[in-house]
Amino acid sequence: MMIFNVFGRYLGVKRVEQSWQVFRVDMSERKYSRLYEIIIPEYLEEYEIAGWLGDIYHEAASPQHPDVWRVE
Repeated sequence: MMIFNVFGRYLGVKRVEQSWQVFRVDMSERKYSRLYEIIIPEYLEEYEIAGWLGDIYHEAASPQHPDVWRVE
């Protein structure tokens, strides 16, 4: 599973067959819960995921958390 810091929130993204699944991630306990309301198009490549998440959550950007990046 890829884990991203999305403007201060941790989200996991995993490829399952032909689709992407998104998870909320608790980094301190390493727990994951599926988020069904976030859709990542199946045609996106792995390197495009951070940009897609940045586009979806851009309103959550702040001076303390201005970017999206892959943590793992």
